Amino acid sequence: MQQYSPRAIIWMTYLNYLPQDQAQQLSFLKKQQQLYNSYLDEFIQTEHLEIFNILNNIDSDQNSLSFSEFLNIKTQVINSSMDYNEYIQNEHLYELIEKDVPRTLPNQSILKEQTNAKFSYYFFTDQYKRRKLQSNTFPTHSDILIRILYIYGKLNPAIKYMQGMSDLLAPLYLIIKNEADTFFCFTKIMAQLKDAYISTLDFTNTGIRGLLLKFEKQFQQKEPKLYNYLHNLGIHPYMYGYRWIITCMTREFYLDQIYQIWDLMLHDRNMHDFIIKFAIAILKYLKPQLIQADFKLAFDILIYSEKDVNQILNFM
Repeated sequence: MQQYSPRAIIWMTYLNYLPQDQAQQLSFLKKQQQLYNSYLDEFIQTEHLEIFNILNNIDSDQNSLSFSEFLNIKTQVINSSMDYNEYIQNEHLYELIEKDVPRTLPNQSILKEQTNAKFSYYFFTDQYKRRKLQSNTFPTHSDILIRILYIYGKLNPAIKYMQGMSDLLAPLYLIIKNEADTFFCFTKIMAQLKDAYISTLDFTNTGIRGLLLKFEKQFQQKEPKLYNYLHNLGIHPYMYGYRWIITCMTREFYLDQIYQIWDLMLHDRNMHDFIIKFAIAILKYLKPQLIQADFKLAFDILIYSEKDVNQILNFM
């Protein structure tokens, strides 16, 4: 267990990932690594590499083909190895993730640094895989995030990927520093938070609209003067509360402060309840600034101002 920091062990314990019996922990983690490797083998397969190589060769000869001829050949090649609709779904899933991850913790240069993780089986989708290889860039830690989210999306087709999930994954990865363990801890977090990402559950108690309604009711009850003031300005809780709740505050604070918040959130076990309580504390902390502000200033304070976690915690 020496490869894990104390905070990593605490987080994995809070998430009920690590066995309580320390004598069983190493063997458990080894089995989890093997299980994760089996997911990589299942969803990132050698026949996908064959598809990529063939399409790449065809692509280089496109000048001699019409676009319709190229698409016809491409469809035949894909159908010879896998279901074409599945191939298109894989492309779409990867596209969503690949676009979102670079926006995750943009100030953390470590995510852009190279990793020595094995990437012999990267993503054998079409244009994104091709672009990655042809740019001659080595895999980065962001690519690890993409791979974890891709595997999660394949295993959870009801959710696949929704914007904001990468914000939940990044702090875990930066603390745990192991791809397999990060993946399984992420699934633990998503088991509790996933309803907020499923549109058909929006109006349930655990859906995002239900959570925003709960946040608004608590805000109105505990800080009626500030609530009414912001309401009269035209600033409603969903305008800032959505981002606070859906990302568990990861876009609002510096990384060391995010870790501090997550220490408490993971310990609390009911993560969304904690985040709502913390959101109310933010409003109490900002009240002296907000209560005299106009619309633009109040909105900027809520979204863009630097906030002191330790002072906010005094209001909880």
